[in-house]
Amino acid sequence: MHILVFGAGALGSVFGGLLARAGNDVVLVGRPWHLDAVTREGLLIEGIWGRHRVSNLRVVYDLAELRGPFALILVTVKAYDTSVAARAIQPFVGPDTLVVSLQNGLGNAEILAASVGKEKCAAGRVIFGAEIVTPGRVQVTVCADDVVIGPALPQAGAALRHSIARAVAIIKEAGIPCRAVEDVQPYLWAKAFYNCALNPLGALLGVNYGRVHDNPHTRRIMNGVIREAFAVAVSKGIKLPWQDADAYLDDFYTVLLPPTRDHRPSMLQDLERGRRTEIDALNGKIVAYGRETGTPTPYNEVLTNLVHFREISGKEFASD
Repeated sequence: MHILVFGAGALGSVFGGLLARAGNDVVLVGRPWHLDAVTREGLLIEGIWGRHRVSNLRVVYDLAELRGPFALILVTVKAYDTSVAARAIQPFVGPDTLVVSLQNGLGNAEILAASVGKEKCAAGRVIFGAEIVTPGRVQVTVCADDVVIGPALPQAGAALRHSIARAVAIIKEAGIPCRAVEDVQPYLWAKAFYNCALNPLGALLGVNYGRVHDNPHTRRIMNGVIREAFAVAVSKGIKLPWQDADAYLDDFYTVLLPPTRDHRPSMLQDLERGRRTEIDALNGKIVAYGRETGTPTPYNEVLTNLVHFREISGKEFASD
């Protein structure tokens, strides 16, 4: 299959590398600091799915070098670059192309669907961890569940469901646990609950998830964040598998959080490097949806504003 990975950081590199290893024709679009090493030495994938050196990847920096259409386009850019990605991939979308958002946060797939058409667009919930150890070398650190992929928008037609089934089969053949679902939104929202509670607090305080969990003050904030986000999801008609926010919180504290106690938030890493964060696709999106539905979201709004302050102040310090 002819596959484009648009945004080949850690996550995109794992998908692209394993898909290429399985015999697919894969093109990576990403940052030179990482992909230059891939061009020279191939991509090294290590971790819980084994050790693989992949040398049959094509790397592109200038989109003018690409020839489409592609059968499958995986969008793995940061959430704030989704609109840019949507415009950039348009020339490479053909009649049978499937575009899949594999991004953090809420609202990404809807942006892509508006650009390429809802019958060509799917969303995926990714819950395995990956990091770039050094340029050209990525590590898969943990996998909590399968990747799940479903239509970006409701009332998907048979053609889209068929395209999703084909993409899922190819991803599974590459060694990445994956399954198709009719409704992916509950999975995306559940991941957002988790990220909204832990990422900004860990980033603002400079600590791992375990430290945020262990302190009663931060636990109270997390409870407020999740209760607000859960209420917003209910107001938008999302069919969640939990009866109420307290049921989710029970799973959050007993099942979801403990295996990731030592994890340092990606948002903290962004702030440390003076980069923009994905706060607007997480807590900021909860705030935006809350305004649309008339659902109060003060905890999420405060965290969003504080992270934006850190983004700005980080740039100021960097320029001093």
